Amino acid sequence: MNVARSWLRALAVTVTIASNVLAQVASAVTGNYGPRPQGLGWAIVFVAVALVYVVCAIIAWKAVRSPVPGWLMIGAALLWSAGAWYPLARGIGWLWPPVAGVTDLWAIFVGALVLCYPTGRFSRTDRILLLAGSGAILVRFIGTLLFSSPSGSDCGCVQNVYALLPNDDADFWLGVAWRAVGLTLMITIAVRLAVRWFTSSLPARRVSFVMPLAIVLWCYGTVQDSLSFTLGWDGGWLQFIPPFAIALIPPAFVGGVFYARGLRSRVADLVIVARDKVDRALWESSLARTLHDPSLRVYWWDEQQRAFLTSDGEHVPDDGDRDRRGRSTLAIDSDQGPIALIEHDIALSQDDRLLDAVSSALLLSVDNDRLRGRLERTIQELRESRLRIVEEGYLARRRLERDLHDGSQQQLVSLAISLRIATAKAEAAGNTELAGDLERASAQLADALKELRELARGIHPTVLTDGDLGSALEELGQRSHLPVEVRVDTTDRFANVIEETIYYSVSECLANAAKHAGARNCAVLVTRRDEYVSVVVKDDGAGGARFEPGGGLEGIRDRVEAVNGRAELRSVKGLGTILELTIPVPSPAAHDDGTRVE
Repeated sequence: MNVARSWLRALAVTVTIASNVLAQVASAVTGNYGPRPQGLGWAIVFVAVALVYVVCAIIAWKAVRSPVPGWLMIGAALLWSAGAWYPLARGIGWLWPPVAGVTDLWAIFVGALVLCYPTGRFSRTDRILLLAGSGAILVRFIGTLLFSSPSGSDCGCVQNVYALLPNDDADFWLGVAWRAVGLTLMITIAVRLAVRWFTSSLPARRVSFVMPLAIVLWCYGTVQDSLSFTLGWDGGWLQFIPPFAIALIPPAFVGGVFYARGLRSRVADLVIVARDKVDRALWESSLARTLHDPSLRVYWWDEQQRAFLTSDGEHVPDDGDRDRRGRSTLAIDSDQGPIALIEHDIALSQDDRLLDAVSSALLLSVDNDRLRGRLERTIQELRESRLRIVEEGYLARRRLERDLHDGSQQQLVSLAISLRIATAKAEAAGNTELAGDLERASAQLADALKELRELARGIHPTVLTDGDLGSALEELGQRSHLPVEVRVDTTDRFANVIEETIYYSVSECLANAAKHAGARNCAVLVTRRDEYVSVVVKDDGAGGARFEPGGGLEGIRDRVEAVNGRAELRSVKGLGTILELTIPVPSPAAHDDGTRVE
């Protein structure tokens, strides 16, 4: 079907161009121009008018959804050549009458093109005007066939073989009547378009910004042609105005179509404007500015209230106000239900593709916003889940540390006391060998108890429970193999999970500095900044450290991000390493009494 349509259009274009060019060439060769202006310049003008229509028809077929405007342009261009063929056919009795009857039929096609602008569809009034014009041209065609029989001296015509009641003046009066009817229809169309122009809104004027000028020039051309035909008036250089006006109509049509297409491309930019979030007020103002409709309003569906609301959250005016004259409403829905209503100037309804672009852009933005909200909720749930896991791990380690302290460790301490008592009794009894064995057992028990305490401290630092964060970090510095300067510029207590995160992160940093960086000195700085606590660990080691999967620094970052914090690493080879941890904490006002947040 598409191939056949393409071939048909190509054939129509070829025949139209060939008809106009051959007519002008034949007129130049024979010197038979009839009543038309003569000369090479006029031949170029007539062919140029036809070419303008043909080129615009090809563009219209590509740009306009309806094929009607393109075929109207081709029909006008093809019939435009009839005026040049008529003088050449005057020597053929059966040919010249029908050719003479259709010399002005192109005007009907041009009028139809004007009336269907810019959608390619006709209203009821448009159809009435077209029927009136078609009826007038039909009357002229039949009258030319039945009555026209001008003398050979007047037009060089042979006898009309179709004439039933031949009359020498029939052609003149038919021409006068046709021009009177045509001029009346032209003025009617011009007045109709002018009224529509002045009473329409800004969008309607922008869509049809060139066509009124073309219509005014065409009206003038029709008046000039009527005066020239009736009174024999020579308009001189003004004779160029009618063909210019006629040639201006197709570009005006195509220009309006491309203007609307430009609006569609600008509508697509609204997705970029609302890429971060669907700001309702921003969407409404941007859409109104894009469509050049300051009266445009967007009403958003509220699922909770089951009603449409304005961008300010107010209820929509009643339907009587919303469906007022000159306004139209575009409903935008998705699979999940209604989204919005767009109240706009009715002139924008003439372009279905423009409204489709508006609907698609808004749907895409809303879908993006929904997906973004769903992603943000998922990320928040993931963060909360990670935090719960960390907190649960903290509580489990604390319970294990307490079990070791209150259970196994206390039993070992009691055993150590029993061994010291037994050793004393053995020494008192003079059993030195037994006393020696008991002392060795006590020493081994002391080593085991020390290892158990170290294990418990690794599971959960008791110093955080018994003391504060500053004393815990001081203890880490003292246990380190490197000189460590510790400075804690806050006395606030933080949540247990946050203090434990800081403790183990600093511990890992000091271990890395001693084992891998070859540092000579380290420094730890803890400060409070509003709702954040900052921890900076510096060393003067080899540098070049980076986050690597499975590495200690990666573990620190995972531990910090689990409590919604972030870790920033700055490490240059030969210049040491700086790791800064930033962790959100409740404001000091939340626990000014010094109590800890569990």
